[in-house]
Amino acid sequence: MNLDLMDDTKAYELIDAHLDHLELTEEQSDELSAWIKACPENTDDAFYRIFLHSYLRMRYQTGAPDLGYDQNTLNNANMDYADEALALPPPPQKSKSGLRNKIILGVVITCLLLNIIIAGVQFAFNQPPVPEEVVPDLLAYEPFDYPATPYTVTREGDIIWPVSGGLHGLNGGRGWSEPWRETNSKVAIIASYDEIDFPWDSNDMRKFGPLSFTDETGHSLKIRGNLMRTATSPRSITARRFDFQNFPASIKDKAGLGRDGSVVWFSFLAQSSKSSAFHNYYSYLVIGSKEVSGLRIGKLGAAPTGNWTAVGLLTGAEVNLQTSNIPSGQPVFLVARINFEKGPEDCFIWINPSLETEPSEDSATMHLKVPDFRFDGLAIHANHSSDFDEIRFGTTFKAVAPISQ
Repeated sequence: MNLDLMDDTKAYELIDAHLDHLELTEEQSDELSAWIKACPENTDDAFYRIFLHSYLRMRYQTGAPDLGYDQNTLNNANMDYADEALALPPPPQKSKSGLRNKIILGVVITCLLLNIIIAGVQFAFNQPPVPEEVVPDLLAYEPFDYPATPYTVTREGDIIWPVSGGLHGLNGGRGWSEPWRETNSKVAIIASYDEIDFPWDSNDMRKFGPLSFTDETGHSLKIRGNLMRTATSPRSITARRFDFQNFPASIKDKAGLGRDGSVVWFSFLAQSSKSSAFHNYYSYLVIGSKEVSGLRIGKLGAAPTGNWTAVGLLTGAEVNLQTSNIPSGQPVFLVARINFEKGPEDCFIWINPSLETEPSEDSATMHLKVPDFRFDGLAIHANHSSDFDEIRFGTTFKAVAPISQ
């Protein structure tokens, strides 16, 4: 049977009445079903009408968050719809045909509601992923944002340190050309403070919390993920190369990073499990090489106090050692700036500087001349357990010392 289509206003009234659980006559059900299926525009209008009606009902009954409309206006609108629907003539006695039509109408309305849900889900899943924050002048970054490495603890409470796995093959962060490589008898691990059963030594200050830094003005270093924990004796060596081919030409030459006239900043968090200088304990970050030339920063066996130290490297020897008055068992935020010059490089190192502004050379904790060198990566050496985190390389202080918002 062909039905003349009702006008839009009448269709909206019947949709509202149906959603308010009011009975529609057989004729009204047929007319409304025909109107909804007549064209895509009517289907879309019904779609939005259902959504609006649901919001108005929620607003009237429970008080939804304000969207900028006057409360009385919304309430009156809702009541007007109900009043008009109630003015419809009472339905005739139900028939099988009328029941069938009401079922069909209910199916149509239900399909429209399902379309709302499906459209919302598809919209959420089709959104592009949020890109990683782009930090100007940041060359490389490693937050150690990996799952914690499993380990075994003996009945006596000692950890059985892994000899394989660990950081080997992990490939996160940015600015790197390869995954981490483990090259010694034991491996560094990824540690998480969500696991509270780590077998701490009685004098290990790391048990009081993970690495972090807040300066004297209350600004905190931006951090994420877990952290790196070096192996116990005999030692671990963990290395990784930069993707320096994509670094600015102004800071590199054919030999690597460190072109004369350039400036490179880098930073990291660190804490040793040992504060003393006994037993030649060491755990440090190195760039360049011991065999040719380079720079070490960390806890060094050559430091007589066991405090945080920096030293240059030249053909197998340590030169120009500079040490701080801060024990290596204390967590620190180390920031270094290397001015690459013709001849020896000029290196300034700050421990726990303010994050607000670039520190002055006069405020440096350590200052030393480093033999002329180039580098293409870094390595972390240790013969006892120490923690490292938030390694950053960049061309400005702000790039390697971001403030948490």
